Amino acid sequence: MAARCVVLKNHKNRSAEYRIKHSLNPHFVKLRPQFFIPIITLLRNAPQNALKYKSELALVKTQNIDITSFESNLDAFKTGFARNYDLASKKFKTAIEEIDKTIDHLQKTKETLLGSESNLRLANNKADELTIKKLTKNNPTMAEKFGELRNDGTSDSE
Repeated sequence: MAARCVVLKNHKNRSAEYRIKHSLNPHFVKLRPQFFIPIITLLRNAPQNALKYKSELALVKTQNIDITSFESNLDAFKTGFARNYDLASKKFKTAIEEIDKTIDHLQKTKETLLGSESNLRLANNKADELTIKKLTKNNPTMAEKFGELRNDGTSDSE
């Protein structure tokens, strides 16, 4: 942007005024001499400040991208962890159900074995109570045969 300074003399107070005329803008700006150096400095520092602001803006955008990336990574981790948790939970429940089925089966086997033991005990008691008298009680033929055997056994031993 081209600018030119025009020095005008004010005859009333004999101080100089500066006007900057832009080649693209026909309007004049009055500038007092004590502000000439600060305005030039301001005009010189404006592009430097703009560059500084642009670099800060780029840094903030990078940080936002990093935050977005971090959030997406965190979401991916949460999703993967939740999926793995669900799978592990299902397998855990299946294992517990299988253990319960096995316990039920073993309980039935235990009841069957206890029933068999009870039957064997009753059979053993009946076998212990069994005598020849009970076997031959209502059977005269067998009583006679056992009587003969008893008599033969006593005569042989003599």
